[in-house]
Amino acid sequence: MSKLVDIWLLSLCLHTLNAQHLQMPADSIRLLFYQTRKATYDHRLLWNKDIYGPIMLVDPDSREIFANMPDSEGVLKPSEGIYRGILPEKIPLANTDVEWGGLHWAMARLPLPPDPYDRLELITHELFHCAQPSLGFHFRHQENNHLDRREGRIYLRLELEALRQALLAGRYNRSLEHLQNALLFRRYRHQLYRGSEVAENYLELLEGLATYTGQMMSGRDKWQWRDYLLTRLQVYDRSPSFVRTFAYETTPVYGFFLYQRENEWNKRVTAESDLTALFAEAFGMDQRIILQSLVKQVAVEYGGRRIADEELRRELSNNTRLDIYREKFLEEPHLEIRLEEMELSYDLNGVIPLDEDEGTVYLSIQISDRWGLLNVEEGGALMRSDWRWIIVTPPLEIDGNRVTGEGWTLLLNEGYVVEETAGGIYHIFRKQ
Repeated sequence: MSKLVDIWLLSLCLHTLNAQHLQMPADSIRLLFYQTRKATYDHRLLWNKDIYGPIMLVDPDSREIFANMPDSEGVLKPSEGIYRGILPEKIPLANTDVEWGGLHWAMARLPLPPDPYDRLELITHELFHCAQPSLGFHFRHQENNHLDRREGRIYLRLELEALRQALLAGRYNRSLEHLQNALLFRRYRHQLYRGSEVAENYLELLEGLATYTGQMMSGRDKWQWRDYLLTRLQVYDRSPSFVRTFAYETTPVYGFFLYQRENEWNKRVTAESDLTALFAEAFGMDQRIILQSLVKQVAVEYGGRRIADEELRRELSNNTRLDIYREKFLEEPHLEIRLEEMELSYDLNGVIPLDEDEGTVYLSIQISDRWGLLNVEEGGALMRSDWRWIIVTPPLEIDGNRVTGEGWTLLLNEGYVVEETAGGIYHIFRKQ
């Protein structure tokens, strides 16, 4: 069966899966698993490894799992060639990788994207996350809060605009000039914010490589891939936050051009690699000290004045919003929850850093820990900088093990209670 027929058939058979995922035909799911297995096998030389493995599709309302293999604890039961069961409440639900039931799963939240290429990209992206440890990639958390500051945002947007122009250019020499300018803006940004090159590199190794892998395995041809990258870049500057999302856009574009020259470039990347240095070497970027006067001059070509004006206006309104969050989570009555063995998922676009010693607001986040499950759907929660405390607004109602507040719900495990302490501050306590 040809790739085009395969993709068309997958799109046709999965229409019901996406439109009415509560009544999912098993043959549609089996076909999706088959298509994913074929994609990973066909691209096994990308990392010298077939990354196919455990996959679960999860309905967010019923938490029903549709999997390609059983778990090792017997929760998932065979049904029409797939495996079904219920995901425990303690497991946060997201498009992610998760260890559960004795296996490392690629998890996808239903409904899946309507586009068949997007579906394969999503699932193979998460499968790559499952494979990253075996490929030698081990990561620790790094913040990119400078990308919520005015100049950090300006020079990221300029980098992305230069990458967009590189994709639009008709000749490679012209594309190369734009790629070098993109790296000029990147290196200048790193000069402005000490340590930012390390934090950005971490996210590009973690999420940038996963996105590149997913796009390579999606089934798009070269020109479909280029148009897809252009579409993403054209709307990205509207994203409310760049802090956790920029690597999904930058690494795949550099990877697109690197693949045209050296289709195994990614095999040179290790957990210790500096991707900026790799890109700079590949595209002939001058490594000398970057002067502000040169950067300002080049920025004009990419709408620098307009971008600077937009970011100044954003900064003024954003400062007011940050003050509201400080008052809400640090000064007014609130619930402080100690984190010990947390699992979490959150909206990547809803990440708003406060000052370095204050923490980061997550507009939508789900956390499970020894005490139970916290689900914040609106209004946000403040994660302290040490990742040991999460803060939400004060409880409005406590009904047994269910505690609710403005935009959040807390389901307590047996033996835990919420009680008010001095100054209107609430905590979770374990009953003696």
